[in-house]
Amino acid sequence: MSTTDERHESAFTTSLRDAIKPIYSKEYRVNMTARSIQSALKRDFEQERREIKRADREQWDWGLPLKTKWRLTKMPLIYMVHLQRAAPLEFARLREEHFSITDESYRAVTASSLKSLSNLGLSGSAFFHTEGPSTNAGLIIKSINRAFEYEFMHETLLPRYIEYIEARPGADSLLTRITDVLFCADLSLGEALNVSPRHYMVMVDVLGDLKAVKGAQKWDLKPSGFFEPTRDLVPDIIKSEATKSGLADTLDADVRIKLTKSQYDDLIRVLEQDTAFLEELETVDYSLLLGRFPASSSPQPPLGLDASSTVHLPISDVLQQGASKIKRALGISSSQETEDVAPTAGASASGREGQKLTGDDFTKGVLSADGEWVYRLTIVDFLWNVNKLVPTVMRTAGKVLPDQTITTEPARYRQEFMKMVEEYVEVADS
Repeated sequence: MSTTDERHESAFTTSLRDAIKPIYSKEYRVNMTARSIQSALKRDFEQERREIKRADREQWDWGLPLKTKWRLTKMPLIYMVHLQRAAPLEFARLREEHFSITDESYRAVTASSLKSLSNLGLSGSAFFHTEGPSTNAGLIIKSINRAFEYEFMHETLLPRYIEYIEARPGADSLLTRITDVLFCADLSLGEALNVSPRHYMVMVDVLGDLKAVKGAQKWDLKPSGFFEPTRDLVPDIIKSEATKSGLADTLDADVRIKLTKSQYDDLIRVLEQDTAFLEELETVDYSLLLGRFPASSSPQPPLGLDASSTVHLPISDVLQQGASKIKRALGISSSQETEDVAPTAGASASGREGQKLTGDDFTKGVLSADGEWVYRLTIVDFLWNVNKLVPTVMRTAGKVLPDQTITTEPARYRQEFMKMVEEYVEVADS
């Protein structure tokens, strides 16, 4: 072979390699996955519903994915998959009636670009965040990769979750706010290679941009009384940063959730009902996502919650200012005003004296008893059902080790979870 031929062959090989290389790059994979998600979220689900065969429509409406299909045009796809909404009409009603998310605001958020997030856990899930208007914290999209988790999600969780939220007016729950679930009914090369997730959960981002707020902190809290192999057996010196970031956080001894007795009672009431629901579903390994930021700051509110509804002033100031405005309007004198406006112990952080706090209040933010901090809370990651095959096998094999968060019984996990909350809350003296 001549030198000229060798140069041409080398140039062709290089060009071919350069053309193929992007297809296998992380950037290409992320971009194609994001496009698949955005395409599904932007689609008019009423039009999509009309296009589905009548025989499949009822199943599609109520949440169970359509049966897996073999379509020649979809088989070669690696990352760009055709995603559809599960139970779109049910979630549309849930967003509008219970999460206070209008169709217009939801469309605005889902039309924005997606940013890939990393180092958020050990489950192998892919995470995306909407990068839309700065008026709210947007959405988190999480891939559900493990078969036993997405099977449980579609078959059991979604119908029960929708029913549970609808039974609690005002979203009186701290369970993460699921706004959509996406799935792909087509078999593809990407699925066969295990590089293209086929199931996603779309959720309200409760904590939002707290990283950008000076003094703000986040924790992903799980009961610390369980044995954790990654935490307890692997020396810190050889743990990667990604692994460390996936470990459940614990609060330092000098950090406590400072609440009034009334706030504490309301929080426990909401958590008791939520964890009872999760125990009934026989799930474990869920965690409490906690955010804390200075009361003087103004981070983005969660989607569906007005920024003005989140309290940043000390509670005594809130009550004092609110009462003063009312009394001035009624022509009450300053001496009478001073006599009447002393706040009662246990008044809510939103200034609604004597009214109970709901899960909605703890999601938007409640003021600490000392007026220094605002707390936001939500329960996340409740897809580990102990009756599925993989969890059952792991629970059986795990009997040779101390109890773990994924091998314990749902009743015990709930008990330890509530004990953790009680330990981390400091109730102010009346």
